[in-house]
Amino acid sequence: MAEVKIFEKRWIKPLPKNVINKIAAGEVVERPASVLKELVENAVDAGSDRIDIVIEKSGSTLIRVVDNGCGIDEEQLEIAFSRHTTSKITNFADLDRLSSYGFRGEALPSIASVSRLRMVSRTPDSDSGTEIIIEGGILQSKKPIAAQVGTTIEVEDLFFNTPARRKFLKSQSTETRYLARIATAMAISSYRIAFSATLNGKKIFALRPDNSLSDRATALLGNNNKFIALIGQLGPVRLEGAICLPENVRNNRYGQYLFINGRFISSPTISHAWVSGYGELIPRGLFPVGALLLTIDPTQVDVNVHPSKTEVRLAHEREVYDTVKKLVGESLRQDGIIPNLRPTAQQQGISGSGSNQKDYIPISGIANNAAAKPELIAQLYKTVSIDDEDSVADSNRPIEIDKNTGEVITPSVAVDSDFGPASGFRFIGRFDNLYLLIAAGDALFIIDQHTAHERVLYEEMLEKVEKQAVNAQHLLFPVQVELDPEQYAVFEESLEMLNGSGFTVSPFGGRMVNIEAVPAIMSKKSPEKMFSKVIDDIMSLRKTGYDIKKAMAQSIACRSAVMAGDFLTEAEAIGLMELLLKCQDRYSCPHGRPTFLRFSRKDLDRQFGRT
Repeated sequence: MAEVKIFEKRWIKPLPKNVINKIAAGEVVERPASVLKELVENAVDAGSDRIDIVIEKSGSTLIRVVDNGCGIDEEQLEIAFSRHTTSKITNFADLDRLSSYGFRGEALPSIASVSRLRMVSRTPDSDSGTEIIIEGGILQSKKPIAAQVGTTIEVEDLFFNTPARRKFLKSQSTETRYLARIATAMAISSYRIAFSATLNGKKIFALRPDNSLSDRATALLGNNNKFIALIGQLGPVRLEGAICLPENVRNNRYGQYLFINGRFISSPTISHAWVSGYGELIPRGLFPVGALLLTIDPTQVDVNVHPSKTEVRLAHEREVYDTVKKLVGESLRQDGIIPNLRPTAQQQGISGSGSNQKDYIPISGIANNAAAKPELIAQLYKTVSIDDEDSVADSNRPIEIDKNTGEVITPSVAVDSDFGPASGFRFIGRFDNLYLLIAAGDALFIIDQHTAHERVLYEEMLEKVEKQAVNAQHLLFPVQVELDPEQYAVFEESLEMLNGSGFTVSPFGGRMVNIEAVPAIMSKKSPEKMFSKVIDDIMSLRKTGYDIKKAMAQSIACRSAVMAGDFLTEAEAIGLMELLLKCQDRYSCPHGRPTFLRFSRKDLDRQFGRT
């Protein structure tokens, strides 16, 4: 007889309201920055002309947003925390012509379901305000209270009743960076509104209403950058922007802020168009800083793609791409924006790949003549007098100089049999002041001087950073640099490590940083620019999971290494090769690019048909 299966009855029934809200919160409230974004967008939609933000303990303890907008009537306050209730739209057709940030009616109930929330609101025609307190989605109290016109909302103990979600939050420093970015983005998009933001007890900006996007971008992203104002319309797109000069680009996209109809969005397509507008003015892998505000017919934009509303779909994506690229390019090519530099005869001689070595001043000449300043490897280190024994002994120098004769001492190193004879190398020449040609036995080496030098410096710097023994060069006069909010969050996180890596830096009020000393190998470069680039490097490398010590060492090495176009003498080229072979990982730079290519006589014979 066949076995009869017995099934337990499973009843289909609606979920409790609090469970529904927690599920919805998982989509809308990803992290503290998501809460901040929703609350500030509501404040902007309320017609505010001033918004103040206060955040404690990276948003997990408190997120407070205060505005002076239209407020919410007492009888409407409780309804605002019901799902799918909104004043922004009334029917489905309104989704095709959205003019507000909010429209789903999900944010407030979602936030209230995973926090302890307090809201105080007063409309202009009311004599008093109303306070409502909700914990975990459950109403605790509602009562009249004295209040200014507008709305104050406080979100405390975020995710207190969803420990799994709280457990997956990143470190406080990481969450602070996300919060700083959202606060910056909202202040840029609504540049005619006064904004202030205080994160973890520190005011990161306090801004009056600005007359132009460039003014707001300079206030928030200035960092010694100069912004070009961009206003134009082409086809279906009106574009307003503030974009940096080519020399102020970064090696990451964190300085880019994109908006469509005022909404902060993420769009690889538009970002690519922005970079393409610069054309050959910036190298590949570098990205401009600034903000682009696109105004497009709302019927041609779908923002109802994801609950976070940061992803959009465009009906005419190709036209938008072409418009952004064209208008950015035209703005950069205005008269007086990009200087037309003509090298001097001396500079032409230095940069020419076919120049004779006699056109260059040897290192020993530099040591005795402080006025001579060609672009040599020695200048990327601490250029000193031969009489300064302590400085000549600086371990940051890859090339030693005899203090009596002024001649270069090429270090003697035993070379592995895989690479060449123990007697060393023979310099053949250089190509385009980037690639060095060196022979060893029956092998020919082609060395990328930048990546090779970067590898040497990286391993040296990593060891010194670990020991906090990096040689520092004190500046004659301290200098100050202003960071943007996201950079400043990285600075605060890395402060102890920076001060143990050759820098002497400290907060200087607001988002200003005071620089008193820099690593000795960076002392010949602009301390403000180098410090900002180091912060950007750390930000990028931390994003990919790099240890902060390695990120610091890699950044300093990359920024200090000899560059393409820098001339190396024969002794320097051979010395660099021999130092490279002492490295633990001599085959690639910290970024993974090869440091040299090796060709044996057999390899060459094969290429020329000499079997």
